[in-house]
Amino acid sequence: MTQQPLRIVACQNFKGGTAKTTTVISIAHCLVRHGKKVLIVDLDAQGSVGVSLGVEAEYGLYDLLIDNRTLSDCLIEARPNLFCLLADQSLAACETLLVAQPRREEILKRRLSGLSEIFADLDVVFIDCSPSLSILSQNALVYADELLIPISMDYLSMVGANHVFDNLGMIEEYFEKKLKIAGIIPTFFDKRVNMSKEVLSALQDRYGSLVLPPVRIDTKLKQASSARKTIFEFNEKSRAGLDYLQICEELFP
Repeated sequence: MTQQPLRIVACQNFKGGTAKTTTVISIAHCLVRHGKKVLIVDLDAQGSVGVSLGVEAEYGLYDLLIDNRTLSDCLIEARPNLFCLLADQSLAACETLLVAQPRREEILKRRLSGLSEIFADLDVVFIDCSPSLSILSQNALVYADELLIPISMDYLSMVGANHVFDNLGMIEEYFEKKLKIAGIIPTFFDKRVNMSKEVLSALQDRYGSLVLPPVRIDTKLKQASSARKTIFEFNEKSRAGLDYLQICEELFP
């Protein structure tokens, strides 16, 4: 069987609390369960990817970007065929240290250029971005080919998504690169709440077929994170588990 091209997908919204990390981890683990090999790159100094998966690494993204550690030194296998390049609070210093570097928006792309030498059969790279317009966020968009935008069911989340689209225009202008919108994922959807239905309707009116099935509000997601498990490890038949499975099948048919 012919190996499909590597897909590089950034997940971003400039508002926090939209389930970016949960979305990345859930879709990534869903793919792994279906035989894919996946890498998650955490670009948020909160280090939520490692915390959520219950894993730590001796070296992480800061060591790769700033201290020139090798890529193989910084990668860990969090689950079989699910690899991670983790972040922690040290990543916050990257912004200051990267400012003076030439082609600073391309450093992530350069540091990850050796992935093909480590993985002959990597299927997807997910980039979990921080909820801010930063050098690292720009690095993510310069490196990625596709963009996922999770939007929680509130007005400010829609505003944060609008800022993402504005930023894409800058990336296209200055770097002559156009990212594909892989999808917009409504998160924390509650059909009992009018605001949820109004925001979902507004998203569908504005973005049409880009809007993927909503992820319903589900306490099982918080319980899974507390247990350091993905939703598919904790309760794959939960509402959120079924929703993320459907999204995964649409994004990666």
